[in-house]
Order: sequence, then structure tokens, then C-alpha cells
Amino acid sequence: MSDRIKHILFVCTGNICRSPFAEGLLKKLVQKKRLDDIVADSAGLLALTGNSATGLAQKVAAEYDVDLSSHIAKSVKEDILDRSDLILVMEKSHAKNLLDAFPEAEGKVFLIRRFARFGSKNRGVADPYGLNYEAYRFCFLDIQDCISGLAEHSSLSL
Repeated sequence: MSDRIKHILFVCTGNICRSPFAEGLLKKLVQKKRLDDIVADSAGLLALTGNSATGLAQKVAAEYDVDLSSHIAKSVKEDILDRSDLILVMEKSHAKNLLDAFPEAEGKVFLIRRFARFGSKNRGVADPYGLNYEAYRFCFLDIQDCISGLAEHSSLSL
């Protein structure tokens, strides 16, 4: 991992709930702190390219002043991995699948909860897809904790 992280990629399954939450939260933080050289992006391992974030994801995010209305899902591709300094996945299986398909990403892929301030750093972030509002809200707040921890992590110089 490089000393200065400039491009952070968040990866989940479909790129319609969890990784857009993380991308939106980091973009909000970057804007607030005026860290114009940091880029947040997201993609999915099984994304249906062109899908929007789910309605509940957009609703929950909007309640925390994160706008996902223009989010468009995209699949993980080699070019986006190449330009990413740090790749944060939502589940351990995402890391395994990503590294099986793109072994050159070794050393850049970590579980997002590695940066969590509260709770286990070894568990994944639960997928709210197909569940109710509270599941989406819990997921959002779980990811928000991770993004806050990421910002506090001294080696990233955020």
C-alpha cells in the first residue's frame, strides 16, 4: 500500500447498495475537507451495468445528505483496479473472488471493516438488498463508521 492514497475503490456484489454508500460517504467527506486529490469510486463483482442504486439505498443515503440519485452501477474491470491505490471490499468472499480474477490487485485489497471504529474488524458488511428500510439504514451506518475510521487512519493522510 502506498503512503499517499489518492484513488479508493469500494467493491460489493451488485454496486447498487453497499459500495455506492461507501463511495457517496467518502465523496462527502472529501468535499467537506477539500481534499480534491482524493477520488472515491465503486464497482460490483456481479454488477448489471447501468442499474441505479436501489430506491431504499437512495432514500437512506438522502436522509444523511448523501445523494445517490445519479449513481450508475458498473462492473469491476482491470483498468479501475490498476488506477486504485486502495480497494475496500464489503465481504471476505469479495476479496477472494476479486483476487482470484485479478491477482495483480494483491496488496491493495482489504475488508472495509478493517477501518471500523466500533465492533469486529473481521466481519463483513451485511447486504441489505431485498430487505427492509432498517436493514438499509443499519448497513449505511455500518459503512459510515468504516469511512470515519478510514479518515482517522493516520497512514492514509486523508
